[in-house]
Amino acid sequence: MTLSMRKFGLAGVAAVGAFALALAGCASSSTPEAGDDPGSGDDVITVGYVAVGPEGGWRDAHEQAVKDAFTTDAGFDLKYAPAASPTDQKSQIDAFTTFVNDEVDVILLTATEASGWDDSLKLAQEAEIPVILLDRGVDSSDDLYATRIAPDNVTVAKAVGEWALSAFPDGANYYVLEGVPGLSVVNERNQGFEEAIAGASGWNKIGAQTANWSADEGKSVTETVLKANNNDVQFIFAQNDEMGIGAAQAVKDAGLTPGTDVKIATIDGTQGALEALAAGELSFVAQYNPFFGDIAVDAVKKALAGETLEKTIIVDGETFDSAEAGQAAIDAGKGF
Repeated sequence: MTLSMRKFGLAGVAAVGAFALALAGCASSSTPEAGDDPGSGDDVITVGYVAVGPEGGWRDAHEQAVKDAFTTDAGFDLKYAPAASPTDQKSQIDAFTTFVNDEVDVILLTATEASGWDDSLKLAQEAEIPVILLDRGVDSSDDLYATRIAPDNVTVAKAVGEWALSAFPDGANYYVLEGVPGLSVVNERNQGFEEAIAGASGWNKIGAQTANWSADEGKSVTETVLKANNNDVQFIFAQNDEMGIGAAQAVKDAGLTPGTDVKIATIDGTQGALEALAAGELSFVAQYNPFFGDIAVDAVKKALAGETLEKTIIVDGETFDSAEAGQAAIDAGKGF
């Protein structure tokens, strides 16, 4: 599908009015008048962004990066529709349907959960609207979307597992703090970590439980785990920074020393996590790079030009394995 196959003249008052009625309260960039030059001299590309909304440091940084990339000056009219809550799929499906009905040119989707998207994706395909997945995957045939752009969760989590093997050569009692159930991110991070430590001797998985990406829940779950196991836990893998920071507080409250008695590894690379690493409260932080708005822009332009995209576009990241590395990352401005 090329730009000439999509209409742009109707992206004015009528469509915007319909969108406002359907998604009241959702933020949106201002819509240039038909014929205005948005900076490149090309037609304005209307982008519907079915987002997650406020969920933590990583999500905030990522969604802001997308907004910063899809500006009017760059030739875009971005319609931002966050979910009613980070687990509310219905509001996302409603927003997705509205975008299709409003005949946007492309849809960006970060799904609150992996399943349940077949009908929506087929609707967009019938309307010749390409869909690009950001961060999270979906349990749908990959011929229903143009590409998925994300860091590789399996590879990132493998890095955590490989570090853990070096930190505990004789094994450890360990616990996993998981994100929201049902997400591809959670499953992939479990897969990567378990693949890394598979076959290693001395590794005893005490259990795993969701802490919903929350520092408070990470603290609460860890408190329960430590009490149930008489503090005999040497390692905690927290699937995001906030849960790991909460776990570190629970370790301290139990009279233990994080980084010595209990090592905690996390994924994301927020400023708070890097500071906790520099302070010795976290032992390992794997960056899950949120800054790929520019990659999304490139993918949108290629999809609308009729080019075939790779079904997965990997976003590179880094790992930080010491207090010194954490401080160096802070000094280099790598936190968010």
